[in-house]
Amino acid sequence: MKRNPLVLCVFLVIGISLQTADAGVIFEASGISAKGTDVSVMAELTISGDYLTIVLTNTSPVDSLNPDDTLSSFYFDIVNGDGDRPAVAFTGASGDVYLGSKTNPDQLVEADADIMAVNMGDNSWLFATMDKTADPYLGFGIGTVGNSGLSPNNFSGSIVGGLDYSIYKGEITTQNLNGKLLVRETAAFTFTGLTGFTEDDIAPAFAFGLGTRPDGLLTPEPATLAMLGLGALLLRKRK
Repeated sequence: MKRNPLVLCVFLVIGISLQTADAGVIFEASGISAKGTDVSVMAELTISGDYLTIVLTNTSPVDSLNPDDTLSSFYFDIVNGDGDRPAVAFTGASGDVYLGSKTNPDQLVEADADIMAVNMGDNSWLFATMDKTADPYLGFGIGTVGNSGLSPNNFSGSIVGGLDYSIYKGEITTQNLNGKLLVRETAAFTFTGLTGFTEDDIAPAFAFGLGTRPDGLLTPEPATLAMLGLGALLLRKRK
């Protein structure tokens, strides 16, 4: 699939998880986007042996109307009781890619498409291990846009940098998403290097990136939820 680079930035919601519930760890956020649209997003992290799977879903109750309504990055951390983190290796990313259309039904371009960034100019999803000596620090990240608000722990200046392949909900009905290549509702990401780690090692701090606005970041404070742009309730659940 051909990927056409755009230079855009990200709008973030960040928080500390407060609740747990089985079979995977779930992070959720919901509220109002910067453009006034009801949005909600979810990440499910599963560790099995050497493998980590992350499924990101745009669970918004209404169709995406703006770039700000799309899910474009996710930051997470995995650390055991000794303070060690896994040597995570990105092995794949997939999702159903659609060409958005304001006036016609969105066109399925490729089902279960490869959306893993590999080469310069790939406008898809990149994985990065963050610098633990820098602040803010969230361990690891996957994203399809840069974000200067997370500097130096961000994707700015890397091989991604656009809205394409962000995750949207429903049908495109607006001009500002017309003609965009977007992933409909759900994308899955796979990693190796998790031997010796379990889901109990998934840290409660996390962040979702929405859309294309720069510098949208508040770091979490102890025992609080930090929010920007969404009146969000951020939860960590174990099913």
